[in-house]
Amino acid sequence: MLKNKPAATIKGHQGPVNQVNYNSNGEYCSSAGDDKTIILWNPLDGVKLKVYNGHGQSVRDVVSSHDNCNLGSASADRCAFYWDVASGTILRRFRGHDSVVNCVKFNKSSNMLLSGGNDSTVRIMDLKSRSYEAVQILDDAKDSITSIDITDDEITVGSVDGRIRIYDIRMGKLHEDFVGESITNVCFSNDNQSVIVNSTDNTVRLIDKTSGQLLNDYTGHVHTKLQLQAVSWYDDSAILSVCEKSKVFIWDLIGGEVKQTLELPALSQTLSVHPSRYQLLTGDISGQINLWITKGEKNPEKHEGEKSMSMWALPPR
Repeated sequence: MLKNKPAATIKGHQGPVNQVNYNSNGEYCSSAGDDKTIILWNPLDGVKLKVYNGHGQSVRDVVSSHDNCNLGSASADRCAFYWDVASGTILRRFRGHDSVVNCVKFNKSSNMLLSGGNDSTVRIMDLKSRSYEAVQILDDAKDSITSIDITDDEITVGSVDGRIRIYDIRMGKLHEDFVGESITNVCFSNDNQSVIVNSTDNTVRLIDKTSGQLLNDYTGHVHTKLQLQAVSWYDDSAILSVCEKSKVFIWDLIGGEVKQTLELPALSQTLSVHPSRYQLLTGDISGQINLWITKGEKNPEKHEGEKSMSMWALPPR
């Protein structure tokens, strides 16, 4: 069980936090804000490590590469950026989308960056080449792309058109499942056997990725209009989702019953789970990031001010 109050509260954005994500080892997290900035944090003590500027409008998503050396970001300025973490340099600006870019994702090798937008397309960029053009465009969706996830051989895409699409990269096949309501978030379970789907009918679903069979659904929260996220713990023991009533719901994966609810300090649309611990980050409309830890775990030490990047052991390039 998590503590009922945040163990730490971090404030650095001047406006809503649209996305917060742990990096691959959970030592750092990055956040994307309506204030056009990306911030890299040490979430345990709330220290701001670096601010990334360059987008012209609200940053909608940010994600770390699997080696933690790079960031990918999506923005309302119709661009996806590829960043160097240590220097803060923009290595590539991808401008192919015709509208807001909602989501980005690296593949496991971090040599490809995928972006999805309101123009109903997913664009796949080869980061090893010098090209600024997509090597492939997935245009099967009939409405805005809200979410992407990728494994070694599959891409799953969520859309406002109410369908999840799973692309088999190796076989070149597409499998579609119709949910009905707008989908705001999709992600593979950690065992890669199923897909977690969050949609605007107050329901999170667990769907078998091969057969499309509904394995379980999770209800009790309110989700009718906002772009809310749902994820699983690192060990797939529970499903977590933010709620339009400023709560986090945590359900047992198998039984489907609500195990815990957390009262959030403010409305949040984004959450991120630690890759190897029962720790949770939420980002809210006040510009805060909140760290939630398990009962019995000590609260992290609090420090004031910023620290130089050189004081932290960032992964070598």
